[in-house]
Amino acid sequence: MRGGVILYRGSGADARRYLESDRSRADDYYLEGGTALAEFSVVDGNGALIGEGALTPDQYAQWVDWINPLTGESMGTPRHAGDARHGSPRFAEMVVNAPKSLSIAAALHPEISDALDVAQRDAVAEIRVWLGQHSVTRVGPRGAQRVVPVEQLETVAVSHKTSRAGDPHRHIHFQIGTRVWADAAWRGLDTAALFRQQGAIRALGTAVIAAHPPLAAALDARGLTLDPVTAEVTELQPFNAAMSKRAEQVARNLAHFEKDWRAAHPGQEPRPAAMSRLTAMAWDHERPHKKPTQLGSEDAWRRELEASGYRPDLERVGAQRAVALDGLSVQDVASRALDRCAAAASTWTVHDIQEHVSHFVTEAGVRAEPTPLREFVALVTELAEENCLSVLPPDGPHPEHVAHLTSVHVIAVETRLRDLLTARAERPPQRTPDLSRLAQRLRLDPAQARAAAAVASAQSLVVVEGAAGAGKTTMLAAAIKAAAMLGRKTRVVTPTKKAADVAHQELGVAADSVAKLVHEHGWRWSRDGVWTRLAIGDHDPETDAAYAGPSASARLRRGERIVVDEAGMLDQDTALALLTVADEAGATVALVGDRAQLAAVGRGGVLDMAAQLLPRVHRMTAVHRFVDPEYAALTVLMRRGDHPDAVFDRLCALGLVAIHESPDAQLGALARAWREGCAMSVATNDEARELNARVREERVRAGDVDDSRTVMGSDGLSIGRGDVIQTRRNHSSVRVANRQIWVVQYVAEGGAVWATESSIGRVHGRRTVRLPAEYVTEHTHLAYASTAYGVQGATVAESHTVVGDAIGAAGVYVGMTRGWSSNRLHLVAADMDDAREQFVVATGRDRADRGLTNATAAARESVRGLTTGAEKRHRTMHPMDETTFGRDSASSAAPEAGLRR
Repeated sequence: MRGGVILYRGSGADARRYLESDRSRADDYYLEGGTALAEFSVVDGNGALIGEGALTPDQYAQWVDWINPLTGESMGTPRHAGDARHGSPRFAEMVVNAPKSLSIAAALHPEISDALDVAQRDAVAEIRVWLGQHSVTRVGPRGAQRVVPVEQLETVAVSHKTSRAGDPHRHIHFQIGTRVWADAAWRGLDTAALFRQQGAIRALGTAVIAAHPPLAAALDARGLTLDPVTAEVTELQPFNAAMSKRAEQVARNLAHFEKDWRAAHPGQEPRPAAMSRLTAMAWDHERPHKKPTQLGSEDAWRRELEASGYRPDLERVGAQRAVALDGLSVQDVASRALDRCAAAASTWTVHDIQEHVSHFVTEAGVRAEPTPLREFVALVTELAEENCLSVLPPDGPHPEHVAHLTSVHVIAVETRLRDLLTARAERPPQRTPDLSRLAQRLRLDPAQARAAAAVASAQSLVVVEGAAGAGKTTMLAAAIKAAAMLGRKTRVVTPTKKAADVAHQELGVAADSVAKLVHEHGWRWSRDGVWTRLAIGDHDPETDAAYAGPSASARLRRGERIVVDEAGMLDQDTALALLTVADEAGATVALVGDRAQLAAVGRGGVLDMAAQLLPRVHRMTAVHRFVDPEYAALTVLMRRGDHPDAVFDRLCALGLVAIHESPDAQLGALARAWREGCAMSVATNDEARELNARVREERVRAGDVDDSRTVMGSDGLSIGRGDVIQTRRNHSSVRVANRQIWVVQYVAEGGAVWATESSIGRVHGRRTVRLPAEYVTEHTHLAYASTAYGVQGATVAESHTVVGDAIGAAGVYVGMTRGWSSNRLHLVAADMDDAREQFVVATGRDRADRGLTNATAAARESVRGLTTGAEKRHRTMHPMDETTFGRDSASSAAPEAGLRR
């Protein structure tokens, strides 16, 4: 399963059109002609199925509009967008996808298609059981609310076999109703809790499909292998790229023909017959001799496969050997899951534990039936939870979805880190050098000059905070020059290799990642985030030789200044290692960053701790980056979080807010707005992938990207000459860093890519590298848009930031401070009031991990006003009326239209 929870806020009629648009008219499951649309289910608080049936299109639309399909009664009145308020979420959706090669196998063989149907339905069923057991709502007035378990939860599953282009793409839209029965009334599902659960849900669904024995058996009977880790069909996986590329081609053509049709028929939507003609035209446009006689048919796609080299007698390809559940150690999986929790955050939820446990089950290559698998995951999760500590008072409420669990290891690391910072902060102050002449020559403002003098001094610990565009790089250049004049060496390190490369370009000095430096000094970390340190002479498993100590270039000198740039992104484990080696060498440390920008990926708060412990923090708030002084002042307000409603209104007055009527309209506008060298930031990788696909379509259509020879990237999208891409793993021999941006110059027949560095941020010449085919498919993807982590540190002429349910204050601030000339905000909203509310809510979200103290305060704030004992799961069901339900448990096929009661 890919993607997260999306809240749908439109009407029932709009939801119906949304589902129709997500697959080809060739799909077996479409809405016209009275065909059953959706599988409707009701579960109780134990996850037991107490009702099911199939909704007609009209019944489905009514369900979205909060009309109970079982009784016809209203489950509430949804709020419409406007009056400075969001519209009510009608349902929350997740998509249960199958890997491309599985969809291809299902299109080729009917029995595999049936087995995949069963596997995906089983995944939905297990998720539904889990949701029944863990979903909650809130009851009572503010300040005295109870978190109570739901007693009835309604879901809808809509199955599609094709994508909109008609290619094999098996997926189920799993929709969770936001009206639930609890405490004798219809109430709103706690969607905040659902968002905290989504990782666990996604991991469980993935594990069920990858481990599915009947699906593996059906594939085996056809000489095909289900990889128990990836759920790919190993023999068909090489054809993924060709099939996906053809789907992209048809989708691009279809979008073009639909646009022409709407221009010729203003205010109308194409009906099924018209859409069928348009789809056939999309197929016929570039390859008329390949046009299928029946869209979506097995013969049509077999011909597509054969054109790509497919033959029925493919040689079997080996995959990781599957293991049984009893081959896993419960204690080992529980322990490793907690290690991963501790590496990722200061506190976590029980759902976070389950997510990691489910990932371990998949990574181990387990083959097991769905129910035993879910029960194993639950058992291990419970064991791991017992080994956690809670930061909440023992006599208070402990809701499952609140991050209140931690470990002795987390406490020990943060305590040791704080001790090291405290020791440095309490050392006697050192004289700062006089930089007045240098400051005048370099045109530093007073705050820059004071910060540069502090960094150039011999003070044991210095903290400099600067707003985006405040000239931190200019300040650092002056500090390095001043330190050199005083005979002191300065070493620049950063939390990421990409940031180090940027620092090297801008400062003209050697720079590397903090991880590289501490690795040289013997620190090692496992895939689970467990840190250890080698002593000289110890066996190094990475090199299979004795560890000989740091290289000459990595050895620290007494009095050397270590400057950590972008220090807000420094995680605690890395910081502890750095301070340890700095103490051993007698080196001094300066942390330079901005807590308003993105925080560490993992346990953070290092810059916060240091700032709290020092008697003085050097702050740079005068902003120099932007051509418009008024906008510069506005970014300062944005950084502080002051008056977000007034900030939004001022952005509107400056013409920097674009409101779109739908997500599709927003994607189209952004795709047309993309220019070389601009920055586009979104909240999630899935949003980035969707926008990247649309931008690429526009560029292929304009002739800026060559689509004739391509390779598939790690996001499943094609990469051709002219595409802008991003490398996602440091690789010293290839000479690339994580999140570096490149422009493709050539795609070789074997899939290798020649790419040149993007000009963004380059001071010196642009390098060209050869990316091996395997690296491209595993660690490279399109980069027209990215999350805020992909654009932090960049300065461009123009930026676009998309605001949605998943973005937080740091993401908005980073995105809206990249462009020196223009920074535009994009939202999907009903009107200006709705857009303003979305902006205010987004800028109020703080998703950063700032250490255990901050996490403890956040957990206690989350339960403030809740009464105790309310979050425990009831095991009795209280029906809303005397209705009884029945089901035919022997049938796994989709139920016929009509509801069973």
